[in-house]
Amino acid sequence: MMRSSSKSVSVEGVLEVLEGLAPFDLAVEGDEVGLVAGDPSDSVDRVVVCLDLTPQLVRRLSPETLVISHHPVPGPLLERVRSPVIVFHSNWDAARAAEALAEWLGLEDVRKPDPLAAEGRFDGTLEDLLSRVEDALNPPEIRVVATKNRIHRVIVVSGFGLSTDRFVRLAAKEGADAVVSGDLTHRTAVVARVLGVTCVDATHARTELPGLKELAEELSKRLRVRVELRSPEHPVGD
Repeated sequence: MMRSSSKSVSVEGVLEVLEGLAPFDLAVEGDEVGLVAGDPSDSVDRVVVCLDLTPQLVRRLSPETLVISHHPVPGPLLERVRSPVIVFHSNWDAARAAEALAEWLGLEDVRKPDPLAAEGRFDGTLEDLLSRVEDALNPPEIRVVATKNRIHRVIVVSGFGLSTDRFVRLAAKEGADAVVSGDLTHRTAVVARVLGVTCVDATHARTELPGLKELAEELSKRLRVRVELRSPEHPVGD
């Protein structure tokens, strides 16, 4: 938990802070970001940052708690929420999420070859990279498509980056050796082997963690209320 003080703030005030961190117009077309429940004039004394708004979390919320959910909220769940909810999704991905992940993994000379991706220098073996991912993110599992033993350049994408072959193709184009992200699919693995790009799937939730932690820390610096980060969890399982 990150604390500022026990004072209150308006939802509108939080929206202004978020706009300064990652303008909402950076969101990809069709991504519903911004205030999706509640009113800008609502006053809150607590902010909860989460990857997904879940039924378990909804049951614990008071009307004076503002939820900032990274992922859009399913409609049936949104109807049950008594608290203000802001979705802060692809605009945050474009502004900082990939770079935060690159920094957690200790990549050097980081740049952005794509609005949603970051690339940096690693220089080590695949085993070294896997150890770095394990130490930094502590994922419940790591799935690997191994095509190279030496890794010099790595592209990282928070969350969804291996759900399609988009970033594998980007890695091949940019001369990167590996992609670290989540949501690896069969099709992406096939394309990765064809193009000679190593894939490291450290799960969607865990590759989102660095960006969410940075977001919570930035809000804690700027707001006069309690800011809490709910650790992202995989929705499949117990």
